[in-house]
Formats: sequence, structure tokens, C-alpha cells
Amino acid sequence: LYHHPHQLAAAEMAHGVIAGLYAAYAADPALMPQDWRETLPADEPWRSRHIADFIAGMTDRYAISRYREVVGPIELPEGF
Repeated sequence: LYHHPHQLAAAEMAHGVIAGLYAAYAADPALMPQDWRETLPADEPWRSRHIADFIAGMTDRYAISRYREVVGPIELPEGF
């Protein structure tokens, strides 16, 4: 495994972005785009899977952009 400090900082930031997005969308599905919101299942575990699928399809840049919109500012690690 690669444990360079820059890589570890980037991985920690990515985990925070994903967790933050999931928490925001689970708490308020209205934050999701309409096409994803319209197909959001009411029952678990399908609801959680749908939210996770939406996040999994994001590029890094899009995820960071959405995080800033729905959660708040985020400081990116050096070189990210």
C-alpha cells in the first residue's frame, strides 16, 4: 500500500466528501437532481442503494462541486 502523506490526505478528504454527500441526500432528498429524486425508492435498503449509486457515478470534480453546494466549503489538500 502507498502511504504518502499527500495520498492519505486526499483519501481522507474523499471519504469526507462521500460521507457528507450521502448524509445530506439521505436527510433531504430534495437536494438530489430531479431525475434521481423522482426514482428514489421509499423503502430501505433500496433507498440507500439509490443514493449510493448516484454518488458513485460522480466524477471527483462533480462530487466536490456538489459537496460545496449542499454541505458547505471544503479545503482541498495540496496538489489535489
